[in-house]
Amino acid sequence: MRRLFRTGLAVMLAGVVIAGLASTWDTGARRDKHEVAKMTEKMKTVCVGRFLLDVPAEAQYAFHQPRVGGFDIAVFDETEDEFQKRVVARKTQLEAAPDRPGGHKNLESFREVQNDHGMKGQVFVHSRDVSEGQSSDGLTVERYRYESVSVEALVHGNGISIDFSAPNHDPETIDKLAKLIAQLVPNPDDRVPAEPGFCIDRAYFLDPLGAEQREEIMMAAWLPDRPDVVFKIMLAAGTEPDRQGLLERGAESDTRLSVEEKNRVARLRADKRTIGGIEGEELVERFVENNDAVVYSFWWEVNGTENNVLAPHIVFRMDTGYNEHGPVPSSLSENAATCLWDTVLSSFRLRPAERLAVQSVDTKRTPIGSQALARDTCPESGWWECMDGRENIGIMGGRRQYFKKGDRMPQALLLPPRTLWDKMRGLQPSFESKTPTAWKLVDHRARKRQASPLPLAKASAAYGTTASIAMSDSGHDNGLAIGSFSSTGVPCPASGWWRCEESHALDGTRWFAQGSLLPPATFTVAPGIFGHSSNAPQAIQRRSTWRLVRLADAPGGTEHDSAVSPLDLSPPARQT
Repeated sequence: MRRLFRTGLAVMLAGVVIAGLASTWDTGARRDKHEVAKMTEKMKTVCVGRFLLDVPAEAQYAFHQPRVGGFDIAVFDETEDEFQKRVVARKTQLEAAPDRPGGHKNLESFREVQNDHGMKGQVFVHSRDVSEGQSSDGLTVERYRYESVSVEALVHGNGISIDFSAPNHDPETIDKLAKLIAQLVPNPDDRVPAEPGFCIDRAYFLDPLGAEQREEIMMAAWLPDRPDVVFKIMLAAGTEPDRQGLLERGAESDTRLSVEEKNRVARLRADKRTIGGIEGEELVERFVENNDAVVYSFWWEVNGTENNVLAPHIVFRMDTGYNEHGPVPSSLSENAATCLWDTVLSSFRLRPAERLAVQSVDTKRTPIGSQALARDTCPESGWWECMDGRENIGIMGGRRQYFKKGDRMPQALLLPPRTLWDKMRGLQPSFESKTPTAWKLVDHRARKRQASPLPLAKASAAYGTTASIAMSDSGHDNGLAIGSFSSTGVPCPASGWWRCEESHALDGTRWFAQGSLLPPATFTVAPGIFGHSSNAPQAIQRRSTWRLVRLADAPGGTEHDSAVSPLDLSPPARQT
């Protein structure tokens, strides 16, 4: 009886304890929710690059390391008088410095620059550097000569100064800085621009900006009432996507932890997460630091693309327990920190002006298949196919030709078959149709590919295959992703345009048929490497890596020099 009484008493006490804990947890959850609701009751919008982010109204923020077109950018407050004195002092300093040979021509040029948005200043070109010599990879020896200059621009307007600098700049592309400054708009109040472009601290650049200009920026934000809570965001366009995503890197990192370290880490979230229509990966972890401080790490990352400024590499983080002298206990509970993270992260979105710009461009673009007549103005840069002639009638310049927007569409010169008499005299008869030539747009490519000055190695069929390999699917259904890699001697996994990853190769981007063996890359040979004989080879071939940039069933007839013939079944050439 006594034992039964004790058991009942224990059960009752356990129930009381559990009820108390549940009540405490529920009270804590309500308190956390109220706390975050109070922090996020008033929000303000910040423009970062091409995106918007809402942060608590009390938050303070700062931009770091903006970079566009290869130029580092610094923004700061300065009066007009202070700016003018600094320009004079900088010019004097550069003139006094010796040049590379030890002379007095360090400052090569300086000129005034201004734009339509009130920015005005000076551009300095100085400190030319020349490197020359020879290099060898064991097979070839090449002489090289590289020249670079330092380029700076100091501009001022609307109470702010903006400095541009590039210490090792290509002398041939100095004019790009003036064009970039022409797109610069001061924005002292950091308002959200109505025009598409790239926001930096107290200024922004108007479009167009291309992915090749590799715009970058970082921003940090913090809460004065909770100094251990820090937000960080990094945007970088035009960069090659990482081979590993956030989740894969996180899992790999865990394998390197000791047993003791693993006991100090708890993974709270690890999954894909789409924010503002952008698919990324989220990783949330709780850490117990060496001083037993419990802190939280929130991380969202987008791998990005290499050729689209609207889909850059994105890293967005929130950390609690931050202190410059070492970690401190998080001022927010796990639930409160998670609520704050979800609130701020979910506000991240592409600026509406950017979406409108994309829609406008797509709407105005001339669709494939559109036609234009001779003497009409070309409505769209790209490849146009002549609709005149028959199968045995050629077209001067080729049936497909490249025209720029605004060009006058030409009347095609038709080339009938030559007679025996024409061949004996070395003549090619020609005539023009009495009706205006019709041209059809077949490719939107922005510029014409240049033919290689030397013959390139050809792709060939694997031994034992037939010409049918060129007619196989191009990869649209086999799941091969744009950006996939392959290498010399490997059967091409998908028909399409593949870019040679050797920067000094002549190949550039070429079309290969699925199943054909990818060729070696072709390189020019420096004069005299193989002697001075007139028969000395002008090029060598080496194994290379190829990267898929566009799926295509056929080369389209525009790249006869570099395209692979579907019937080219010759054995692979010997490689060096």
